[in-house]
Amino acid sequence: MRPMPSLIISGSLLLAPLAALSAQQDGSFRPDPASGAAAAASPAPSAPEAERRAAPDVDLFGCFGYPSAPEAVQLPEERGVRGPADVVFTLKLDTIKNAYLRPSLGFVTGSGTRVYVSGTKAANCPAGGTSCKDNDKFFLVLTTARGDSYFIRAMDIVNWGIFMSGSRTVTIDGENYVAKVYANASAPADSRLEIKGPRGVALSATLRQIGDAVAAKGVDVTLDRAYKLAYGNEIVQGPQGGSFTSRMLVLLIPYPVVDASTYYIFGASEIKPSGTAFPSFHSGYGFKLDNGVLSIYRL
Repeated sequence: MRPMPSLIISGSLLLAPLAALSAQQDGSFRPDPASGAAAAASPAPSAPEAERRAAPDVDLFGCFGYPSAPEAVQLPEERGVRGPADVVFTLKLDTIKNAYLRPSLGFVTGSGTRVYVSGTKAANCPAGGTSCKDNDKFFLVLTTARGDSYFIRAMDIVNWGIFMSGSRTVTIDGENYVAKVYANASAPADSRLEIKGPRGVALSATLRQIGDAVAAKGVDVTLDRAYKLAYGNEIVQGPQGGSFTSRMLVLLIPYPVVDASTYYIFGASEIKPSGTAFPSFHSGYGFKLDNGVLSIYRL
């Protein structure tokens, strides 16, 4: 999905709800990266540079995790699966595609549209490249049950004392929703996201609660330790906000989340049908992705 998708996925990433939605999953979630089916928050200029310099020099969004990308090593045929008993996990990935964007936290519009609130990390910086602070890569994502996603650059909505005052407005079902983050520099994970709509506060939740909710959407995987596995489109950003790409990512998030510890991101294209290992992750396991089915097995 510490995105997506971000993807990015919290490890706190990724990331108990205050305004929980029904746990029922809505099959209409359908981001279309090929057509760029992602909506940017309206209008979204970057925060003034002076305000960025005044921002608390703390890790406000670390509860959304810091993805580490282990190096892939293709396995020779003789290192393949020896038998069914060696397979510790198997899953058709499309069954969980971008599910991390639909955690239990969210709100419902006046027209009855369910809106899910998640957090993720883009693959790049606002102006391109990757050499910027991690805080500048984090996004809040509002995803409707119809599959529309609204990307809000997290640092653009930070409020901190007299130094920073930011907000972004998204329009859903003809209603305006204003998002702000009230920073807590002494306890960053307790910083609070507030979304106000035409009927008052639609959602109030800490960044830690959002991160935990995102991480909980993964599928249980046990290797040498317990993880949540997520799968979704890579998210990138530019001057106008965030968008999906066609590149697919597999994420493994240490779970239960106890802090902003690293989570692991794998490019789906690196996982070969013949078998791929990630020695710096877990040297005793191989990964295969064949016809959309991911298998993890003991070597």
